[in-house]
Amino acid sequence: MGNTEFFDSNNYEFNKGCKRGVYLIHGFTSSTYEFLDLANFLSENGFYVRLDNLPGHGTTVDDCNATKYAEWIDHVERGVAEVASECDEVHVISISMGAVLGLHLATVFPLASLVEAAVVFQFMDEFSVRILVPLLNWIITKQSKYVQYKKDGGKKLKYFGYTEYPMKALNQMRKLTNYVRPRLSQVKCPTMLIHTKPDLTSNMDNYHIVKNAISSEKQMDLILEKSTHNLFSTGPEQKFIFENVLTFLNTQSKFL
Repeated sequence: MGNTEFFDSNNYEFNKGCKRGVYLIHGFTSSTYEFLDLANFLSENGFYVRLDNLPGHGTTVDDCNATKYAEWIDHVERGVAEVASECDEVHVISISMGAVLGLHLATVFPLASLVEAAVVFQFMDEFSVRILVPLLNWIITKQSKYVQYKKDGGKKLKYFGYTEYPMKALNQMRKLTNYVRPRLSQVKCPTMLIHTKPDLTSNMDNYHIVKNAISSEKQMDLILEKSTHNLFSTGPEQKFIFENVLTFLNTQSKFL
């Protein structure tokens, strides 16, 4: 199980009955913890907010390794459909692998808007993830996150969710990126792209991959200078990020 300080096994629902809906999707190996501050903030500002753990998340690394990427897709499609059944508009806010899922949703559902942050299509170590992981994930099923970030002072970093990478699940994430990326041009809803320059997990190339591929006429960019990969969690730019996200959602809402 992950570091309990940055780990949450609970699912959340805020402000039920409000007709402006927001569906939040956390990142790979993370949990609802990383979005809880934003969920509370948006609910206080007039949105119904739903925040679930993805299949294999908020439990154990072994559970994650037993999950297929199609299960993640089915989960978020069902989640958005359920929010849509309760609300008159649906906004999706997503981060990291969750942002890949968010972009997929934008190709399937008529979203009011999409906020995608720190998306990962291109991995920091492309060779390992694209070549070695598919070959070795059945032998090496787990790997400490410290190993990936050792040169960046890995033992001092805060790891959200699991402290180990489930390598079978990482191979599923690789498959997910292969599935979603060719269809990015089908994303046409208003989209806000958020990326942070110091990100140790998703480099700026990922921002450009999405920026250059989607077909959204309405786009807003938010490039950060100080935040970590888990940019919605407590940090020096959190308030600034939240206010910009709220402004973007309100701008795209038909209720204001």
